[in-house]
Amino acid sequence: MESKGKTRLPKAARNLEEALENYKANPAELNFLTISKAFEILVEYAWRLLKEKVEDQGLEAPSPKMAVKEAARLKLISEPEIWLDCIDARNDSVHNYFGISKQEYVRLAGDFLRLAQKNLSV
Repeated sequence: MESKGKTRLPKAARNLEEALENYKANPAELNFLTISKAFEILVEYAWRLLKEKVEDQGLEAPSPKMAVKEAARLKLISEPEIWLDCIDARNDSVHNYFGISKQEYVRLAGDFLRLAQKNLSV
């Protein structure tokens, strides 16, 4: 049976891609908030898929950061430092702390979209 994360990942990636395009065309607050939610969803599905892949190798990955670290060690992903930055940004945005500028957040969301597409065959 295919995982929910794997089946939902392509739609989540398309949603983030569209949100980024909309924000680029019109950097309104609502469009930024759309990026934030789409990014949050993509990060959630991506780390859960990494968790499954790591556990399929007989290892444990109880948290997002552990899943990323183990996936990097197994060479399942590239640029783990960006993955970890994205998890931190996602956590901060969920709790409404946005510790980085909107410009940096949008850049990070675009970087993560690229990595998800590259590493997870989205």
